[in-house]
Amino acid sequence: MVERAPEGMRRFVMSRERDASGVSGTGTVLEGVLFSTGVVVIHWLTPAPRGSISVFDSLEQFLTIHVRPHPGNHTAIDFEDGERIACAGEETVVILSPGSAPRR
Repeated sequence: MVERAPEGMRRFVMSRERDASGVSGTGTVLEGVLFSTGVVVIHWLTPAPRGSISVFDSLEQFLTIHVRPHPGNHTAIDFEDGERIACAGEETVVILSPGSAPRR
């Protein structure tokens, strides 16, 4: 039997209330996939008509580069399974599913 990497992926979208950089806008600005290996691939919805693709070693790396430097954007990452990562000001809160208690 051939050894394989773990399989499975989680889709998400990222939205924000503000755009400090003025580049990608507000509302839903990207769609992404978190692979079971931890790799994250995102598809920015700008520039039109195709957007652009970026690859990160981890979700943490993506958050460090594109989310945490702009705390005033009030960013939310919503996974299709109901988990939400909300970043506003200095806080990042992970909500596991609707109605569950948040983690910090």
